[in-house]
Amino acid sequence: MRMTFSLAVAALAAAACGVTGSAAVAADKYPNKPIKLIVPQGPGGANDAIARIFGIELQQGLGQPVLVENRAGAGGTIGTTAVAKAAPDGYTLLLTVTSAHVVAPFLYKNAGFDPVKDFVPITTLATAGYLLVAATDFPANTVKELIDLAKTRPEQISFASAGNGTLNHLLGELLQKQAGIRLVHVPYKSSSASVTDVTPGSALNRRQRSS
Repeated sequence: MRMTFSLAVAALAAAACGVTGSAAVAADKYPNKPIKLIVPQGPGGANDAIARIFGIELQQGLGQPVLVENRAGAGGTIGTTAVAKAAPDGYTLLLTVTSAHVVAPFLYKNAGFDPVKDFVPITTLATAGYLLVAATDFPANTVKELIDLAKTRPEQISFASAGNGTLNHLLGELLQKQAGIRLVHVPYKSSSASVTDVTPGSALNRRQRSS
């Protein structure tokens, strides 16, 4: 059994730290060396897939290698901070969800970056919907059934996210608040890792069925 529910739409954006460059860069034709495209989420997720498709197109258009690098963790702040501290020469780009820029500075005392001062926005690459899904052997088939089940089993049903402070984590918290239920949040470093544990027969599902 599977339940799906469209929760929200998040915009994906590319950003560069000082993409306009410096006087030294202006003296040379840009680009004249490989470009690093950092994804602050883990491999296998939506951002990673988009980055690799975009990287191929960007490489063909600019005539320079584009190296995609995943730096996941801390709700996207690790990779984002790395780009913020990179040389402002346009050779380090960031591809991330806009929510990471909006949410992280409010959740962390020191996120490690200023979303306005440290970045120059380039473009929105894609939009993606969020789905609420469960394993086929989960005893609920709809959101209503999930809510009814969770009310009889407070803090016994887990929900996975791509990490603390990520948008899917906050959407899960919003669902709990609006439905009046209590779930257990299980953060992962990437959405692909969470999907693996939600599948039937996974360790996470075995724990839930035995609880």
